[in-house]
Amino acid sequence: MANLRLRSYRVFNILIVLACIGFFFFMQGCASIVKGRNQEVTFKSEPEGATVNLSGGRTLGKTPMTLLMEKKNSEQSVTFEKEGYKSQTLPLTTTMSGWFWGNIVIGGVIGSTTDGITGAHNEYSPSQYFVTLAPLAEAKARDQQRSDTKTFIVSSYKNIFEELNTQSGQYLSSLMTMLKIAPEKKTEFVKDVKTLADKYKDIPEFADQVVKKYIGQ
Repeated sequence: MANLRLRSYRVFNILIVLACIGFFFFMQGCASIVKGRNQEVTFKSEPEGATVNLSGGRTLGKTPMTLLMEKKNSEQSVTFEKEGYKSQTLPLTTTMSGWFWGNIVIGGVIGSTTDGITGAHNEYSPSQYFVTLAPLAEAKARDQQRSDTKTFIVSSYKNIFEELNTQSGQYLSSLMTMLKIAPEKKTEFVKDVKTLADKYKDIPEFADQVVKKYIGQ
């Protein structure tokens, strides 16, 4: 009877050990199971119907769409393209999922390594991407406006700088016209441009900053 009890006790202990081992290997893929290796990512654009291309040449489809995308450790980007509009490229950024740290606690180094290899410890953040595409003609006009304005500022810097102090003159008026500054905004405009002139002593850099502030990048 004693031998039978001893054998039963040993069998029970073996079963407990096997169960623990099985649980350990089950939990080491915790992030892969709970979060998975794929994630839904949404792409939208204004106007709709833009083609979304993944870096490397793969076409994902046309907006609006939601795709189940495989998580990647490597850097990626997406480009929105539509005929008649200027293309836009955005990075597909990822962050480390909170399940990764749970994996280390529960599954140990082996669990975290497993998810590191599969990419399951990552998650796309943000998971929704929206862009407004500028008409190509408008984009070209804006680029030309930037170029013309910068050239004017650099070539007429001395005159513009002098007229900033008097708040009058043909060069200052021409600059306001190029930047589409309303007459009632003149005082505020002069103040802001003088601040930029004091901060940026290099003339081309000053011109860049004025263009950036009033026209955009």
